Amino acid sequence: MNASIKAITLACVVSASSFAGMHNVLHSRPCSRSAAYRPHVVQRVVAAEKRVALRLEEVHALIVSASRRHGVPTALVKSIVAIESNFRCDAVSSRGSIGLMQLLPSTARQYGADARVPAQNIDAGTRYLRFLIERYRHSSSPLKNVIAAYNAGFGAVDRYHGVPPFPETQGYVNRVLALMQQDQS
Repeated sequence: MNASIKAITLACVVSASSFAGMHNVLHSRPCSRSAAYRPHVVQRVVAAEKRVALRLEEVHALIVSASRRHGVPTALVKSIVAIESNFRCDAVSSRGSIGLMQLLPSTARQYGADARVPAQNIDAGTRYLRFLIERYRHSSSPLKNVIAAYNAGFGAVDRYHGVPPFPETQGYVNRVLALMQQDQS
C-alpha cells in the first residue's frame, strides 16, 4: 500500500473516532484485547468511517491512485466525480446511486465494493470506466460514448449507436468534456 493511501486510511480512522460517542465506544471498558478483536467496536468504527467527509486533496489522491491503477485518464475520473457528487463522499441520488462516483448498489456489488467507502467507490467507478473504455474503443466517438454510457447505461448507447438523444445525457457528456478540457489546460 503506498504512503498516500496509508495516510488517507489513517486520517479516516482518526476522523471516525472523533464522531459523537465514538470515544465512549472505543474506551467504554478496560480490556487487554485490541479493538480488532471486539467485533462490535470494529463494526461501529467502520460504519463511522463510511460517513467521513474527505478533504478535497484526499479525494484527488484517491482519484489519481485509481486512475493510474486502472489506466483511466485522471481528468475523466475527476470530471465525473465533480459532476456526479461535487466531490462529496456522502452524496446519494434520488435513484439510489451512492458516493463520489454515484454508483448504483448493483454496480458496486459487481466490482466487490462498498459504495459508501470512498476509496472503494472511486476504485469501482474507475474500473467500470475501464470496462466502458474497452467496450467503446473502436467506436466513432469513444470518449463521448464512454461518458454517455456512464450516465445512461451502455444499453442505451448500444441501442442508439452512440450518445442517446436524451437531453440529460447529452448535457452530461458536454459538461464532463468541458471539465476535462479545463483540467488539462
